[in-house]
Amino acid sequence: MSDYDEHDDLDRALFALPLEEPPAGLRASILRATVFAAPAVASPLGRAETVGIGIALALAAWLAMICLTDRAFVAQIEGLTLALVNALADPRTLLWLGLGAGIALAASFVGTRGLRLPFAGR
Repeated sequence: MSDYDEHDDLDRALFALPLEEPPAGLRASILRATVFAAPAVASPLGRAETVGIGIALALAAWLAMICLTDRAFVAQIEGLTLALVNALADPRTLLWLGLGAGIALAASFVGTRGLRLPFAGR
């Protein structure tokens, strides 16, 4: 006797066991709890955000197609990018950017009460 025949005997014995009837409405309650259940988490994005993301992606796709097909447009973008990189490479520009960022950071830590200046007439 092979293993296959032994498994057949075991299967027949299991199927011969008496089974209880499922409770009434079991299938309906399972479907209500799974398929027809309300979403547990609301959508994190509203309709306006979804439309905005769709428009942004459409514009990005359009810009990518323009960059792939129009060499003159790519040359202009390349020239503007090179000018920006050259401007940011200048130490004076970096000094002014750093100074402005430092002032903005200091002003955000000070708060509004520390920035009031006394008037000369008082």
